[in-house]
Amino acid sequence: MMYRTTAILILMIFSVSVSAQIRLRLPKVELPKKDSVQETVNKTNGTTPGAAGEPDQKKLFSTKGLKTYDRQMVMDDAYTYFDAEHKNKTASSSLSDQDVGWYMRSNLRLLGTFPERSAFRVVLKKSGRQLTSVRCDGVIKTKAKDEKLRSNPMRKYSLNYDDYMSTDLHCFKEDVVTKETGQMDVDVLFINGDTDEEKLVRTYKIDVHRATNVRGNASRPEQDVPSYYIQRHAESAVAFAYFDYTLRSGGYNGDPVDRGYGERDVRTLRLYTSYSPQAGKYMPNSMFARCAVNGQPIDLSDNRNRDNVKSYSSGRVDEVGTYTDRLAAKYKTGGPYVDKVLFKGLVFELPIYTGGNTSGIRYVKIEDHPGYWECRIVADGETLRTFRWKVEDGKIAVHAEQKSGNINLFHDAVLVDMELPAGGAVFDYRLSPMPNSGLFYGIPWSTAEGRSMEGRLPKKGDRYHIPSNKAK
Repeated sequence: MMYRTTAILILMIFSVSVSAQIRLRLPKVELPKKDSVQETVNKTNGTTPGAAGEPDQKKLFSTKGLKTYDRQMVMDDAYTYFDAEHKNKTASSSLSDQDVGWYMRSNLRLLGTFPERSAFRVVLKKSGRQLTSVRCDGVIKTKAKDEKLRSNPMRKYSLNYDDYMSTDLHCFKEDVVTKETGQMDVDVLFINGDTDEEKLVRTYKIDVHRATNVRGNASRPEQDVPSYYIQRHAESAVAFAYFDYTLRSGGYNGDPVDRGYGERDVRTLRLYTSYSPQAGKYMPNSMFARCAVNGQPIDLSDNRNRDNVKSYSSGRVDEVGTYTDRLAAKYKTGGPYVDKVLFKGLVFELPIYTGGNTSGIRYVKIEDHPGYWECRIVADGETLRTFRWKVEDGKIAVHAEQKSGNINLFHDAVLVDMELPAGGAVFDYRLSPMPNSGLFYGIPWSTAEGRSMEGRLPKKGDRYHIPSNKAK
């Protein structure tokens, strides 16, 4: 009996020892393979696991019904931005030398975990013919190596977002120019920092326009350097939701680590879209939200910010083309005729919240109101935009275009339905339905829900710049 008892004790001590060793074992960190980049993505829900030692935290948006796909080597389509910039050249008496063409700035974010020294190559093509090619180094963001995440205040926030590589508008070369206009393809390639192997990750489509300008004496105007721009009319039908802590670091376009922090850890709902305004015109000063869930109004009167709605320009997606002439008689003297085509990013900050400790302050939290939401943005008695989405399991349900894998947004972002008023809102200057132009630079709509948004877009104003002798 004594030998049997001793054996049992030895077995128990061995089991405790093994268990302790398992609990204390450090997580294994795999380096990127030589022939392919490291895959650290949870393929079940399309998200990246948190850094070592990070608690498993809930995602803000539902992945119910989301198609299984790999978030490694996936473009963040809502982050993508292309800007056509004319090449600066001092005006001279040699008119043929002034238009030297345009170069493109690219803003890109590729989701996944990549080796250091990885890069992008952006290739511009027209009818299959290469026009320009620009290589730009990527900025690697990997949670496991991010020094900002060593601080305890940051670790209490959700770090369950994708690792990624981005450009932050530094992807351009002023001497790589072209004079081509019209519809073009933009191939985005990933360059592996370990092997220099290149891989095509996404092809976008852009439509470039050239706006001529005049300078000099009013009675004898001369040709000036033209302006080039990429039209974005189709994006006026597109909107997505993103819960964030603060816009201080750029909101959706910023570094997710630089979100700011406080005791409450409450995130604010922001709706991102774009529009084409008239130069010099501004958004209404006072806007508010009228929200209902399953047809029942939500009381925002005692909310933290009541029912007030703020608007911001997202800045990074602004595009402008300036046209000037002196063709019409009234512009033969004085200043020239000016017609600017503008495309601006627009963010609505709604008094809707999620997560965190809200004791002592009343917050209308989205997880407390499941069902079908409709929020109207109102100013001066006019509905400016109407947004719709569904809340299930305490989160905004993923849009059909994301479920199909047709488009990809950063973690915690989801496409939502948006409707414009008939004839457009007061701040809309140009609206042009383009159902065959897709979204996010030419990605075709793949679902009925998506196509209906584009189909509801009203028409307003002229699509592009027009000369003074044809202006109404």
